[in-house]
Amino acid sequence: MKLIQENFDELDKQIIGMLRDDGRMTNNEIARSLGVSEGTVRNRIKKLSESGAVRIAGLLNPDFFPDKHLVLLEIKVAVSKDLKRIAEQIAAMPDVVSVYIITGRMDIMAELFVDSKFGLIEFVGTQLASVDGIVSTESHVIMKHYNKWISAKDI
Repeated sequence: MKLIQENFDELDKQIIGMLRDDGRMTNNEIARSLGVSEGTVRNRIKKLSESGAVRIAGLLNPDFFPDKHLVLLEIKVAVSKDLKRIAEQIAAMPDVVSVYIITGRMDIMAELFVDSKFGLIEFVGTQLASVDGIVSTESHVIMKHYNKWISAKDI
């Protein structure tokens, strides 16, 4: 079931906001807080989840993993028509948190969560080197982050 933009209403936004603030809230707690039935909340969350608009997941603070580093990796590709293919290949790699096709000097931005500085060397030298069409990269090791949470799958 696809969520149609017109059907994404204020109640959906309120439910999402409450789950964003406390993902462990029960449907009953949300319903009481919003003055609607538990069934309404359950159905809305189901609709939002099935449509792909939301995914309920536990998130981790990367600071609790001192042996790992967050890295932003800018990537330049040889041919623009290969952007989607290359971005999808990179997104499937184990150390990748997120991938973005961007504007500007570079074409793709990948967010990585790697094992120390050697993890970055391994990623660029082995995993990324296996992708055809990459011209150059520029990496930025994140020294301090604010309001950053990662999925458990990224560890």
